[in-house]
Amino acid sequence: MALPLAAAPATGAAAIFQDRFDELCGRHRELWLGTDETTPRVGPPTPRHRQWRNARATRGLIDRLAAEIRRYPQAPAERRSWRDGLQAMVSRFGEERLGWPAGYRQLFFADAFFDTTARFSRAARAFDPAIPTDDLMQALRNVWIMNSIQMLLDLEVSFTPAVFAYSMLYPCTDNVLDDPELPMAEKRALNRRLGRRLAGEAVAPADATELRIWRLLEEIEQQYPRVAFPDVWGSLRAIHNGQVDSLRQQTGLPDPDRLLAISVAKGGASVLADGYLVTGRLEPAEADFCFGYGTFLQLLDDLQDARADRRAGHATLFSTTTPPLDRLAARLYRFMHRVVEESDRFRGRRYAPRRDLILRNCRSLLLGAIAEEPRLFSRPFRRALERRWPLGFRAMRRLRRYADRRLRAAADEMRRRRGAESLCILSVLRARLRCPRSQASHLQAATTFRYDDR
Repeated sequence: MALPLAAAPATGAAAIFQDRFDELCGRHRELWLGTDETTPRVGPPTPRHRQWRNARATRGLIDRLAAEIRRYPQAPAERRSWRDGLQAMVSRFGEERLGWPAGYRQLFFADAFFDTTARFSRAARAFDPAIPTDDLMQALRNVWIMNSIQMLLDLEVSFTPAVFAYSMLYPCTDNVLDDPELPMAEKRALNRRLGRRLAGEAVAPADATELRIWRLLEEIEQQYPRVAFPDVWGSLRAIHNGQVDSLRQQTGLPDPDRLLAISVAKGGASVLADGYLVTGRLEPAEADFCFGYGTFLQLLDDLQDARADRRAGHATLFSTTTPPLDRLAARLYRFMHRVVEESDRFRGRRYAPRRDLILRNCRSLLLGAIAEEPRLFSRPFRRALERRWPLGFRAMRRLRRYADRRLRAAADEMRRRRGAESLCILSVLRARLRCPRSQASHLQAATTFRYDDR
């Protein structure tokens, strides 16, 4: 049984927000259920010889990147030139080999994204010197999502207290709640106390984990006072409620309708909160897009983790469906396109490159997940997708492993020489070359460069 969200009575602004949130949940559930399941055409046909040449070129790119990482300049004056050369190398590869539009150089490698990543990495290390690299990368993924929303909303891509605090809440809360070793009673106790804290109650932290969470919430409160920005706090309570409800997935929940409702609410709320935390207020069409963006990102995560979730007894639409998962994956592909292409807020030619970037990113995540777990999909389905992808799926798996070895070794060497500063550089590179979730390679993005986030 799910715990009730400890919050103020649903009156006034809270009730209005909850009504809008319920409408978003219902609309996106219906959008998912009404989306076609036929196998999509993910791109133009790609001959085998072209895939082979792409794979060989990608391996060469990995080698060059590893060499460049190892020669990271000691002198600060030389680093800008080094970074520009690295970015130009990857951009040329994407444009010449994988069909990137030329405008991606400005969107994908903008200085503002790099600077935000560097500032966040330093702040995260200062906040928690012992933070594991994987947790930092998980937090950075949310930073990049928030930056992408800033870009879409024509805001300056920047590092703010809310960007920092909300992104750090992920490793501080989500990973605790997902820990199979932590007793359910402790998870429920944390959720109860966090719910009260989000509602504005003066709750003293019970342990070091809660102390870190409370400090992060205080940073958000300073930027967005509760009375002036009720929707910010409504969205934070919504994502908390989604986390509470998702605990039911850890005890088994076979009803597909309920699983869909949980995934839609949790995923939609997560990026809806991103949107509110970068601007304070959202127009209805902006909130609708952010909610849909979060929904398909959550479903992408569930697809990537389908096998691991099945082993852990964690129920999702993908882990509880008997393979092949062809129809679910095809529906997810089309659902992503519907959310992005049907958005009223981002129609028009000026937004076309940004929409395209998002969809390329997401297609790479989806195809990368299918390439990594071929046994979850039928051979005809895999072949239909693979024939229209820049790389063969077997080559993608091999390149991911190769990139992981080469880049990790180079990064470890750079870290030994440069310390935390090097992680900022590596984080940007990993953002462009691999997905920080589930070890899925962004070389299934740099390789496949039809990559685009959620």
